[in-house]
Parts: sequence; C-alpha cells; structure tokens
Amino acid sequence: MWKKIRDNLKELNDLRTEGHQKGYSIGWDIPITIKLGCTTYIAGAPFDGKTEWWLDVLINLSVEHGLKHVVFTPETGAVHDIVAELCTKYVGKPYIKKYSGYMTEAEKVGAEMFVAKHFFIIDPMDDKMTAADFLNLVDEIEFKEGVTIHTTTIDPFNELSHDFSKDEGRQDLYIERILGDIRKNARAKNRHNCVITHVRDQSPIVTKKGTYFPIATAREIAGGQAWSRKGLLMIIIWRPPKNHNKENGDIYKENEVLIKVVKSKPKGVSENGNYYMFYDIKRNTYYLEGDIYAKRYKDMPREKQAELKLEKNYVNWHETEKDESFENS
Repeated sequence: MWKKIRDNLKELNDLRTEGHQKGYSIGWDIPITIKLGCTTYIAGAPFDGKTEWWLDVLINLSVEHGLKHVVFTPETGAVHDIVAELCTKYVGKPYIKKYSGYMTEAEKVGAEMFVAKHFFIIDPMDDKMTAADFLNLVDEIEFKEGVTIHTTTIDPFNELSHDFSKDEGRQDLYIERILGDIRKNARAKNRHNCVITHVRDQSPIVTKKGTYFPIATAREIAGGQAWSRKGLLMIIIWRPPKNHNKENGDIYKENEVLIKVVKSKPKGVSENGNYYMFYDIKRNTYYLEGDIYAKRYKDMPREKQAELKLEKNYVNWHETEKDESFENS
C-alpha cells in the first residue's frame, strides 16, 4: 500500500501549523507523554520498580484523562491482588486492614468502582497466552463490554507463551516479529501498547560502600537489540544504590529511582534524558524532588463521591459488577 502527498494534505497542514503533537501527560511534570497509536517498552532489573511505576502512570491517565486499560501482569499476583494494588495507588492508603492508616470503607468502595470502570484485568493463571491471543482478547473486551480500550500492558514479556518455530528457531527474529505486530496493532487500533521486560544478567560493581548493579542499557535488554530497533518510547528504570554518589557528587537517597528515557519516537512525544523520582511506600506512589506528587492528588477530592452516596450505591454495584468487571479471560 502506498499513498501520495495529496492523500495526506490535511495531516501535513496540521503538522505545519501546530507542530508535532504530544500524547497524554502522565501526571508528573516531566517530559514523558503517552500517545495513542504508539508503544512503550520498559526494561530494568528485577525489583527496580518497573511495574510499580507503570501502574502509577495508568492510574494517572485514568484520573486525568479517563483512559481505560487492559492489564496482564501475572507477577503482581492474582486478580484480587492486582485490584488491591490499583486501589491502594488510587486512594494513597493501604487496602489491607492490617496495615496502619488503611482506607475507610467508603474510600475502598470508591476505589473499587474506579478500578472497575477503568481497568480490565487478564487472569494471570492463563499461562498459554501468546501475544496474538492477548491482542485478540483486547478486541473481544471492547466488543463485549462496549468500551474503547486506550492502553494495554504486557508485564512481563516472558510470561507470554513463545514459539520460535516460525522464525528459524531464532529468538531475535521472533522478538522482532512479535514487537512489530504489537506496534502495528497500536497504530491500527489507535491504542498505546506497553511491554515490560527484564534485562540480561549484568556484572556487579564492587566498591567500598558495597556491591550493586549499574543501570542497564537498551542493548542489555533480554532478547537482544530487537527491542531497540522496534521500540518507540523506551524507558529503563533503575533503583540506584543508596548512599552512593551521583555524578554531580550528591548522594542517592534510599527511595530514589531513575526513570531514563533512552529512545523517544515519534518526534516531540517525549524527551530523552534522566528523570529522578522517589517512591512513597506509605502512599504506594512516586513523587518528584520537593515532595511534588502527581496532579491527581490535587484532583482527588473532586473524584471521590460523598460517603453516604457511596454506601447507598454500594449494594447494587457490588452485586452486578464485582465478579465480572475485574476479570476477562
């Protein structure tokens, strides 16, 4: 298929007059946006906060822009574990009662209603799901639920079922093909598809202050350079070693996390660079230097309904939505 210039005169005129268009803001004042029709690949070592950060982004996208998501994240736990995690992030208080400062019953109900409206969670017990199966399931959710899905998440990539037989048994060719399919799907369906993956084993750095692993590069993503070649927005997440020095001489804080954008396409959507954030374990969310939290915390009072209204509506909602809204498999 080919097109001539005259087929895209409107798009060309819009580009000339308005410039490159960014995507949706992710909640914090950093130059990373999420554009429909594109993809994000997030990589990092285990326990460096990849899933935590991305789920925070999804909550922000729903609060600020009303976006809906399909999430496949088996490492986060069973469906109820994932729902509880999202509720905790939404309210900024523990969902589980044994933790101090846990959310009230009204806050719990409001959070469950919010998650039910904006999230569809794929049953993590399905261990035979291919990338094609996942994308087809997203289409099925849209059709059966009568909704528009704006983002999808595969977390992590190795939890999918993989078959290299169509690619001469070569992992690199397989990854290039699958990532190409995921990118084409995002463009065809006008969604944003996110894939979270791990990096290869790294050599540790030994210092007088201790041993740690350096921040990974895009070339160190498990599976090779196919990720770099196929990626649009590519992010490496790294938890620095506490009490070690940064390049400028400052000391890394214990809860500090580096969000490194190593590739950003299309032009103008985001900006390559290092963005330092901090993890608030009590609120289960990230913030910027100076205790600057996501914009949704300012909007939260408008998002929450009055306690009496929530309690009045709870019974009917709980009976009709609880079981089927969180799980689609």
